[in-house]
Amino acid sequence: MKNYSDLDESARDLLREMGNIGTGNAVTSLAQMMGCQVDIRSPGVSIVKYQKLFDAIGHTEEVQTGILVEISGDISGIFLFLLDETFTEYVLNAILNSDIKGLGGLSEMEESLICELGNIVCGSYIRALSQLLEIEIDVSVPSLCIDMGGAILSAPLSRIAQASDDILLIENTFYIDGESFIGRILFFPELEALETVVLKSRE
Repeated sequence: MKNYSDLDESARDLLREMGNIGTGNAVTSLAQMMGCQVDIRSPGVSIVKYQKLFDAIGHTEEVQTGILVEISGDISGIFLFLLDETFTEYVLNAILNSDIKGLGGLSEMEESLICELGNIVCGSYIRALSQLLEIEIDVSVPSLCIDMGGAILSAPLSRIAQASDDILLIENTFYIDGESFIGRILFFPELEALETVVLKSRE
């Protein structure tokens, strides 16, 4: 098992289910965190080649926020929550009742809040994966990077590209107060993670 593309349909269905469950949990947690209603349409779950990932997410030269969480234990890999500058500003302003414009020079508290947002969202998918596979997953402290999208992707891609050519991309459109925002979850797996998914899907 070398790539997502090697997965059969039952294994792909399991990953789609992780996307659906994780998205539902993430929306609930995000609404509680922001103190407002958050709606979402059915997530788009796709497997893309890492060479084509930049085209898939688009706007790689625009400032984005990346919150990266590493998982270990029974499986290992990286979850990355990627959101654009507008979405990040909106979340900060809604929670802090502020008027932040631009992400340069954020305070320690503001950066901590963004990390917590990523931790909550990534955690929703990690818990879903843990429950579906019936395994224990350990989660690292989230790390934050605010940069152009291409620069944020370069670090996890350089690491995971040696193990797999494919990345799981979960694209969500969040609707908040009449506005829509795109948030993407990327799962960069180690090889044994894919093997575990296949074995579980065949039970």
